[in-house]
Amino acid sequence: MHPDDRTDIEDLASPIADVHFGLARYADAVAAGWPKGDLARFILRDLPRRFHALPHDRQAAVLALAPPLAEPRWDALLAATVEHVARLHGHDVPAWIEEPARFLARPWVVPEVPFMRRNAILYAPAAFIRHGALADPRELDARGGERHAWTP
Repeated sequence: MHPDDRTDIEDLASPIADVHFGLARYADAVAAGWPKGDLARFILRDLPRRFHALPHDRQAAVLALAPPLAEPRWDALLAATVEHVARLHGHDVPAWIEEPARFLARPWVVPEVPFMRRNAILYAPAAFIRHGALADPRELDARGGERHAWTP
């Protein structure tokens, strides 16, 4: 399914401080078969930006609800992103992050572009290394989700 064919396109275009924001929407996108590039952007850019726009107490509520498992690589990337964002914003890491199904036995380098793969291997934040899903940290949203700009 192509992202433009999604039935929830209006939901995705909703204001950033969405009261219906939850982590299940990312697992739903995986289950719906979105293309790899769209999934990576959705998890690495959209999730931190929407999370950052929420009040602190709403952030904690979002973190507490574990998203359903969808596909091992994407489950690990989602868990790593949530762990990373939780630590950046001073939250305790939720217990569901430690579920064995949210870790990869063999590392997965998310980007396909060679220089981005190198950056992912060399500079991936700790949460991503721990979960085995290595993303180029420059892919993380720097406009709203990250409190500090990343520079190599």
